[in-house]
Amino acid sequence: MSGGLFSPANAVLDCSRELIYFANMESSVDTSNSEIRKAIFALALPIVWTNLLQRGVGIIDAVMVGHLGASELAAVGMSQLVVMFLIALPMGIGIGSMIMVANYTGENDHLRRSRAALTGMTMGLAVSALLSVICYFLSYHAARLLGADIPVASLSRQYLKIIAVFFSAKAAIYIVSYIFQGAGDSRTPLSVIVWVNVFHIALAYPLIYGLDIPALGITIPAWGIRGAAFATGITELGGALVLVRKGMKIGLLGKQLEKLSKTFIAKIIHLGTPVFFERMLTTSMQMVYARMVVGFSVAAYAAHQIGLNIESLSWLPGLAFGQTATAMVGQNIGARRPDSARRAGYQSTMVAVIFMTALGVSYLLFPRLWVRLFTSDPNVIAFGITYCYIVAFVQPPMASAIVLSGALRGAGNTRFVMGSTLIGGWLVRLPFAFITGIVLKGGIIWVWLAMILDWTVRTFILLWRYRREKLFGY
Repeated sequence: MSGGLFSPANAVLDCSRELIYFANMESSVDTSNSEIRKAIFALALPIVWTNLLQRGVGIIDAVMVGHLGASELAAVGMSQLVVMFLIALPMGIGIGSMIMVANYTGENDHLRRSRAALTGMTMGLAVSALLSVICYFLSYHAARLLGADIPVASLSRQYLKIIAVFFSAKAAIYIVSYIFQGAGDSRTPLSVIVWVNVFHIALAYPLIYGLDIPALGITIPAWGIRGAAFATGITELGGALVLVRKGMKIGLLGKQLEKLSKTFIAKIIHLGTPVFFERMLTTSMQMVYARMVVGFSVAAYAAHQIGLNIESLSWLPGLAFGQTATAMVGQNIGARRPDSARRAGYQSTMVAVIFMTALGVSYLLFPRLWVRLFTSDPNVIAFGITYCYIVAFVQPPMASAIVLSGALRGAGNTRFVMGSTLIGGWLVRLPFAFITGIVLKGGIIWVWLAMILDWTVRTFILLWRYRREKLFGY
């Protein structure tokens, strides 16, 4: 980022004015759909890259560790699922903070915006410190609970204990990125996460596989799965420190801890608690779902993890459009423009469906190519190709559900989103997968087909609610 971005005290709002210009227009001025789409792309594209690169750290670990063996790949996959379960609470705090920051940005209230942001970041760091202790001591048991055998659980413990030490850094990156995005600045988190990935790649390869350059006197032992964890933790710590410093430098995060407010804490809890439970429902559902998959074979589970990494290349951009919808709906509500807020949600959904469906076509046409990026094991490849075929058809309803959820969060309705997750995941996906795949012995294909039904049900529920939502603030 250029130095000029951080020169004025309120640089976040200033640098992003072209992203949210329509949110501050007079109420009498009608905003066209083309103007809304322009703003969507301006705000969303940096978030797309930020999300991909944030997940890229995990994908790189999976790619590198996957060539060590199926057990190592399964261990990293399970470990990352545990981490996502634990990150649910900091993410809830971060999204609650994002909604408030977006609302105050629309109101042009810089003081309350910075106090809300500082409150959210401090709450998130306090909670993540406690979660890191839990992760450190319960890592082995978590893997066993997911169905891992003793060797895989032991590998997971090696990975998770190191990740736990740096867990607060991971949480900080999520929370502060949400805060920047709520203020309309999606470029600063992107600039930081780019460097996190660059340094991660440079560090992960020698730590995982080892490095020996006698001419330079350099010898690094191969640490395997532990090397991947150290590379992730060290680079995310550096990224978190830089991102927090940038936020404090421009006043977005405030500068004094005494500015923490009980009112803001209560608001963040009110908005963030349903998001937390939603993430808990989602991740715990995925854990039960993964337990079903691992019951078929280690190869099937390894393919499942590969499929999730492949799917994330479309899911994460969709999530970016959902985050954009949250910010834009929240900003327009703050600026008292409910019509623009509603249309921002619809336009974001349309763009996300087109984008994710296009990627889904590539999963359908080139499944072997995608899977071979992660493994050369023929059994894993066979399962992975099947997963790619199925997940290609998941893309349209998944895109719709993700973005409509983001739009409802921007309106402050985080509880309904939580309810849709409960219905789609726990009342549709898991029963359908268990009955058709296991009880009726349909096999892994029917377990994976449950994803299509889940996301389709969520889409109809969320669309019904969004059409009736009163967008006048929370």
